[in-house]
Amino acid sequence: MLKATGQNDKLNRAIIISAVLHVIMIALLIWSSLSNPLDASSGGGGGSAIDAVMVDPNAMVEQYNRQQQQQTDAARSEELRKKQAEQQAEELQQKQAAEQQRLKELEKERLQAQEEAKQQAQQQAEQRKQAEEQKRQAEEAARQAREQQKQAEDAAAKAKAEAEQQAKAAAEAQKKAQEEAQKQAAAAAAAKKQAEEEAKAKAAEAAKQKAAEAAKQKAAEDAKQKAADAAKQKAAEAAKQKAAAEAKKKAAAEAAKQQSDVDDLLGGLASSKPAGNSAAAGGSSAPAGVGNNRRSGASGAALDSYGSQVQAAIKSKFYNWETYIGRTCTLRIQLAPDGLLVNVKSEGGDPALCQAAIAAARQARIPRPPSQDVYEAFKNAPIDFKPQ
Repeated sequence: MLKATGQNDKLNRAIIISAVLHVIMIALLIWSSLSNPLDASSGGGGGSAIDAVMVDPNAMVEQYNRQQQQQTDAARSEELRKKQAEQQAEELQQKQAAEQQRLKELEKERLQAQEEAKQQAQQQAEQRKQAEEQKRQAEEAARQAREQQKQAEDAAAKAKAEAEQQAKAAAEAQKKAQEEAQKQAAAAAAAKKQAEEEAKAKAAEAAKQKAAEAAKQKAAEDAKQKAADAAKQKAAEAAKQKAAAEAKKKAAAEAAKQQSDVDDLLGGLASSKPAGNSAAAGGSSAPAGVGNNRRSGASGAALDSYGSQVQAAIKSKFYNWETYIGRTCTLRIQLAPDGLLVNVKSEGGDPALCQAAIAAARQARIPRPPSQDVYEAFKNAPIDFKPQ
């Protein structure tokens, strides 16, 4: 805009200067044309006055020649003036043409400057528009960024609250689980203590019965010895044999009762059916020292006592047996001579009960068998679990 204004001022000054020069040239031409006719008329007037006064022919000739010369000079002057006027007019025309060309060029420059100014104005307007659009886009981007930041902060706060809530719930669940585990451990310890006390009582009872049986056997042997020595003691020996037979019958009944107790291992949760060598056991599945396959030294009391100990050991690790009431499972356990559980596997029954029973047997600390005969009866025994 400033460039266009400067060019307009320059054009205006040029027009004013051109107009002033034209006025000056026109004034000079008018003055020149007026001054020459006045000189010619004044010279002619003088000649006329001389003609009227003088009568000398030479003077007249001279006057005539002078007039001719003046006319010639006047014609020359007029011709010169015309030439000068024409030259001045031509120069003026050239100057006017040059001035018009300059004015055209100035006008062209003015129009070009105006067009450039217009284009610059359009460019500036477009730039302002683009700047405003960029500003608007920047403000929109900033607004979106603020919204996204706010959403992220809200999401982070929500996630933090949820994490704290989950951590609190997990802590409460862990605390509850620990309390439940402590309760179960206390119940298991109490059950174990009770089972140990029962096992000790049964062991004491079994030891008492074993001592009584040993005394009876010794008495029978003494009776046989005395019968061989004296005939008069034959009746007493017969009585003793009868007493021994009754004792044997009573022992068989006691052994059958103990076999039933062994079948109720784990307090009604399992029944024991140890499987020995078929050739040694006579094809029976009853443990050694029980029923018709009793071996010497493996009394029913010993089997009952050890069975109670096995029952207590496994029952102490079987916490939720009441949930399996009405189901059955057969496991086969293999023991080492020191009572270590070598292997345990399922031989049929409810899968859930079998899995729980296997887990309880693996966790139990089964005591050492009190004798080799008891170990032979329990070293490879199938156990039927029957929760009641």
